Amino acid sequence: MCGNKLAGLVLLLCVPLTAGQHGSDTSVNPYTGPQHAMAGAKLFRAQCAGCHGPDGAGTGAGPGLNSGIFRRGSSDEAIFQTISKGVAGTSMPGFSFSGLQIWELVTHIRALSIAHGASHTKGNSQLGAALFRANCAACHSIGEQGGLSGPDLTTVGLRLSGVALQIAIVDPNANVSSEFWSVAVRTISGRKLIGVRLNEDTHSIQIRDERGQLMSVLRRDIADSELIRESPMPSFTGKLSATQIEDLVAYLIGLRGKQ
Repeated sequence: MCGNKLAGLVLLLCVPLTAGQHGSDTSVNPYTGPQHAMAGAKLFRAQCAGCHGPDGAGTGAGPGLNSGIFRRGSSDEAIFQTISKGVAGTSMPGFSFSGLQIWELVTHIRALSIAHGASHTKGNSQLGAALFRANCAACHSIGEQGGLSGPDLTTVGLRLSGVALQIAIVDPNANVSSEFWSVAVRTISGRKLIGVRLNEDTHSIQIRDERGQLMSVLRRDIADSELIRESPMPSFTGKLSATQIEDLVAYLIGLRGKQ
């Protein structure tokens, strides 16, 4: 068992090397540093502002990009594909930028929606913090505090707009990145495992269970498995009021880590 855990950990340490490639073989933007944001802003002003406006609010020639919601998909990967391939039947062409340049544009577009959302946040962030501790901290961490079964939210305010955060709270299945897909495994011995799929290769599958523990299961020991493309997070529709959701979003949008 220890050997399996060690093998899984070694594989996990290799993941950032794949994510660091300039292409779109990863569903999450790996280029979000200040230098990438500046480069993306410069490229946006030169190539995109004429149709979408300098602040992303949109013009007659192009839609607004500062709401955090996009017609062709709101994930990092979907925005990457829209920029690189364009949208057939519209004035949006495909751009022959490098993969790095497109990711930098994605970083800037995210910043536009975050800035817009922060200026329109209605909720009380202090009340939102209490709601987070009561409803979210068991699964999500901020800094070194909180659970490990859900995504770390330490810097979520730098990555998602207020609209995107609200949708994630009321409809978690609306936009589930592949990095948060789960896998259910039944071993030949009858053991059942379920958790977030972290990595897989021809020999094994690496899983993080609801307690945050890492497991590596050899394929030769698997009787059957099922990939679950839904979010393990429950919807809070009906569990939190509209005002409480606004408070929670106000708190989350302020989470930007140590800058």
